[in-house]
Amino acid sequence: MARLTPPAREWLAEFARAAENEQALDAMVGEVDDAIVAALPEMDEPLLRTELDASTRAHWRGVLGNATRETITIRPGEETHDLARTMARRGLELRVLLAVYRVGQSAAWRLFTTTAAVEIPDAEVRSEVLLHFWPRTTQWLDASIEQMIGTFVAEREQWQRGALARQAATVDAVLAGQDVDPAEATAALNYPVVPAHTAYTLWVDEAVADADVQRLLERAAAAVHRAVHGEHRLAQRIGARSLRCWSTGSSVPDGLDLPPTVRCALGTAHPGIDGFRRSHEESAAALMVARRTGRPFVAYRDVEIACLAHGIAGPDGPSTLVERELGALADDTAAAARLRETALAYLSAGCDARAAGAALVLHPNTVRYRIRQVEQVLGHPIDERRVYVELALHSVRAFGVSPAARP
Repeated sequence: MARLTPPAREWLAEFARAAENEQALDAMVGEVDDAIVAALPEMDEPLLRTELDASTRAHWRGVLGNATRETITIRPGEETHDLARTMARRGLELRVLLAVYRVGQSAAWRLFTTTAAVEIPDAEVRSEVLLHFWPRTTQWLDASIEQMIGTFVAEREQWQRGALARQAATVDAVLAGQDVDPAEATAALNYPVVPAHTAYTLWVDEAVADADVQRLLERAAAAVHRAVHGEHRLAQRIGARSLRCWSTGSSVPDGLDLPPTVRCALGTAHPGIDGFRRSHEESAAALMVARRTGRPFVAYRDVEIACLAHGIAGPDGPSTLVERELGALADDTAAAARLRETALAYLSAGCDARAAGAALVLHPNTVRYRIRQVEQVLGHPIDERRVYVELALHSVRAFGVSPAARP
């Protein structure tokens, strides 16, 4: 390969130095990985995206480190192998891994050529830079892909052997809402699925050394398990630095004694196989809040309304709210419908029986009588959990009382 002229070498060296700036590097990684996620929805999950970002960052640094060298040294970082292993454990196909590299290469090259077009006015120098950089980028990625395929296949083969594969398949089936026999699920998971479950997701900060990750995750999982008064626990690795768990416990912890470098997203307790899935959906919603806000601990019970408003509460979120808050008020009967109508009018009128009666063309005493009936069903004063009750009433009025009709 011909030696670079001084102008081309200087521009490449300066580009490599500028791209090492953390803010510039974050912007580049974000642009490339946004393109990958847009093309591959399978990668659009907070913890998987974190590993994707780390892998892209490692590749970009490797490519830039060879930008001006005569001979290229290809040594992908361990973050790239972590992503391949995680994708294998998640059950993603090899074609998805290959597509990640194909889309990523295209996005990175587009970014590089756009930058060169803006910053290099001399067409000959620009052409020299592009002709020098393209084969090196291709050589790096081709060699990296070969290594990642080996890592992916080895992890997949190991994962497909033994109890871990059976456990993962059972968890996936339950979370997908498939018809799973409770006895068979209990045997496959070595974990009882009939009691009430509390799901939680744990992950470790990127600054923590790899050698300490497993110890910290185990310590944190044990702490949450104790806090919910769990009897049995199921733990599943979902990434190089993350764990999702279920505990057969339903206590509501006021706080958690976690290591300062471990984050937690906590669902609420629900019984049976359906509850196993519902609590996980809540933990996943809390995880999205935690990742967006940077908060180290998010409990779904504290952000439920916000999750419902933003449409991230999962498919069972609205029905969980309705069942918990309304109980028999959500029954498909004329009597329950009449009480719901009165309760919603009463709350909308600021708990003024006269105003509600005027809206419903009822005597205020009739409104008060019905509200007492409503409170007997709820088990508490109607304004004690007003926001939750009113939201549940609006949900039933808009979508009906049958589970299939709810969003």
